Amino acid sequence: MHAPLLAWIPGLPLAAFAVLILAGRRLGRASAWLAVATLGASCGITLGLAGTAFGGHGLSVRWAWLSADEPRWTVGLMMDGLSWLMLFIVTAIGTLIAVYSIGYLHRDPRFSRFFAYLSLFCASMLGLVLADHFLLLYVCWELVGLCSYLLISFWFEKPEAAAAGRKAFITTRIGDTGLLAAILLLAAGGGLVPFQQLGRAAELLEPERLTLISALIFLGAAGKSAQIPLHVWLPDAMEGPTPVSALIHAATMVAAGVYLVARTLALFTPDSLQLVLVIGLATHLSAATVALTQTDIKRVLAYSTISQLGLMMTALGLGAMAAAMFHLFTHAFFKALLFLGAGSVIHATEEQELSRLGGLARAMPWTRWAFLIAALSMGGLPLLSGFWSKEAILLSAHEAPWVLWSLAGGAVMTAAYVFRLYLRCFHGLAPEAAGHAGGGRAHARPGDHERRAGESPAIMVTPMVVLAAGAAVAGLAGSPWTGQPIFQLLGAAHAHEGIDLSVLILSSAAMGLGGWLAWRVGFRRRTLLPAAVRPLGSRLYRWALHKYYVDEAYDRAIIRPFHRLAQGLSGFDRRVIDGAVDGAGRVGWSLSQWKERFDRAVVDRIVNGLAQAVRGLGAALRLLQTGIIQHYLLAIAASVVVLAVILRR
Repeated sequence: MHAPLLAWIPGLPLAAFAVLILAGRRLGRASAWLAVATLGASCGITLGLAGTAFGGHGLSVRWAWLSADEPRWTVGLMMDGLSWLMLFIVTAIGTLIAVYSIGYLHRDPRFSRFFAYLSLFCASMLGLVLADHFLLLYVCWELVGLCSYLLISFWFEKPEAAAAGRKAFITTRIGDTGLLAAILLLAAGGGLVPFQQLGRAAELLEPERLTLISALIFLGAAGKSAQIPLHVWLPDAMEGPTPVSALIHAATMVAAGVYLVARTLALFTPDSLQLVLVIGLATHLSAATVALTQTDIKRVLAYSTISQLGLMMTALGLGAMAAAMFHLFTHAFFKALLFLGAGSVIHATEEQELSRLGGLARAMPWTRWAFLIAALSMGGLPLLSGFWSKEAILLSAHEAPWVLWSLAGGAVMTAAYVFRLYLRCFHGLAPEAAGHAGGGRAHARPGDHERRAGESPAIMVTPMVVLAAGAAVAGLAGSPWTGQPIFQLLGAAHAHEGIDLSVLILSSAAMGLGGWLAWRVGFRRRTLLPAAVRPLGSRLYRWALHKYYVDEAYDRAIIRPFHRLAQGLSGFDRRVIDGAVDGAGRVGWSLSQWKERFDRAVVDRIVNGLAQAVRGLGAALRLLQTGIIQHYLLAIAASVVVLAVILRR
């Protein structure tokens, strides 16, 4: 009975997009509330289906495609526990971000267009989540990529935003090509089947082919979820409006890759899972080191997202699908909150460099407390949401000690960069006060910066408060105190019966150590390294600060050679191809000129001469045709005389 409702979930925001793209300007401010209402309605439908999902029941609906008489091809939507969780994340977080965007973009001249793009983005993501088949998933997958391009480059008049949109679109296309190849190989090997039958399809394929298919699927996921080496687009995507960053990092785009691997995990072999594990762990650790060095508030969060996505991929590589999706769930709350908090700071101060921020705690109390809750949750403070999901991942790594200790190191860095970000934004002296203090000005006060900053409007603060509540308590859905309903939803066994003491100690120690490093090194600017190893530490810091020169390596190894190749081909086209075409044109022009002269000098003269001769003969003959009979009789008589003379001879 509920199955037809599935189509309304992506259909409502899709309808909002159609209305807003056609009549958004005429609707004015109401365009935003239309987007909010449709996303909220989709969220309401999703919540209405919660009983079905948590009861272990699935829903599906299919329509004939291409042929109604013999429906060999169908388009279908499907909901199970995994897809319901994603539906809730996209609709709930998307609705809150849409509300926040009303305040953040209230002066933007393309106000209605933003909400049109946002509605299409959410509709595409919801279609991707509900797809019961690779074909529909791939269509929505590409629509998600298109929408990310439109939103990242929304302020396209800025060259940096336009370049970031192109970079995201091109980089993710590499992964999308891998996904398309996997779909084609799967179709050639045994035909495309609904996702519910992937396990049966995997049994019919030889292991080598299955490993290749799953590795290509992971390539597609790596592009969307910014796994190394395809992670370079995500930091540059910060050029888009901050609500876009929150949407991409928490609920849509990057979540699609994690969802894809989780949905198709039945196709993964031990070899391809090992690939997922290694790439995910490398991404988690390397991105965390880069986040420690960044000074742009949004870029810190961007590399934080890359690191957390690597953590989710690590869990998937360990086969812990439920733990990975649980962390995706909690991450959506605290990461959306961190971005909206960053947006609130930027909106109030028009600054996003940490060196120009500070002392905002009293000026922006709501933002400060919301940001702190998100930071504590992300850092792994016990009983907050992030703690429970990280605990589940650490427990899944118990049988691989090298992974466990690597994740512990990642947890230390996570706490260090997120608390460094919080402290640098909200505590200490404001830049002006710090400058005065350095110059010996006794009257400098931490509040100097507050005079030009104030709390964001209620329409921006309210979504942050709701997200703060989620960042605090959403993790209880995976807590043993509540029976771990999220693991039941995902069809997984309980992660543990109670709080694991060793994991609690490890997580608390990692957060404590990370917080202490954030205070001593990131905030107080103290150097902890012994003098003997400081040169090595400085060198490693420069490597992380420059993001391990990955962009430069791409520029040198790919972009510049292709640019030179394009220039060479352009020169060849200009000098050889165009030269040959132009030469042929000149030869043809010369031949036409010669032919024209020959035509004028010879052919025209012959034709004109014949015409003149005929005209002259006609004129002579016309003299004989006088119409006077006496002339004709005279001519006859003269002719007789002449003939007589001739005949006599």
